[in-house]
Amino acid sequence: MTLIGNPRTIQALKRALARMPYTATARIAARSAPAMSDLADDAFASGVSVYGPARPRSVDGGALTLDRTGATREALRFIATGRDIRLTRLPRYAKYLISKYGLLPNGPLPILWRERLTEIASQILYDQLHDRGDA
Repeated sequence: MTLIGNPRTIQALKRALARMPYTATARIAARSAPAMSDLADDAFASGVSVYGPARPRSVDGGALTLDRTGATREALRFIATGRDIRLTRLPRYAKYLISKYGLLPNGPLPILWRERLTEIASQILYDQLHDRGDA
């Protein structure tokens, strides 16, 4: 199963990071990965997609938790590998959950994600421009 959506926005983010100086990009990736994990975890725990709308109800009318074994929730962790950001290994059914229930961005980055990543990047670049050492 493939994702339905436009993954070009995350690819564009990766290309932009690849054009920046390695040290700045590595710092941005190192600080952004935990923030992205927190954003994904918050959306998962609150029962909404990363874009805001609530998940549909289950067959019996209750809240849809998507947390039978906990494998999907644990896999929604981003890690920084040098100047790149990637997910930990996803269960094989996770692509379905991402596209159907919006567990991760699948198209343009959500506004909250964009704001958080912009804040992190701007702080690191500001620190680097003003020689504040290890940001």
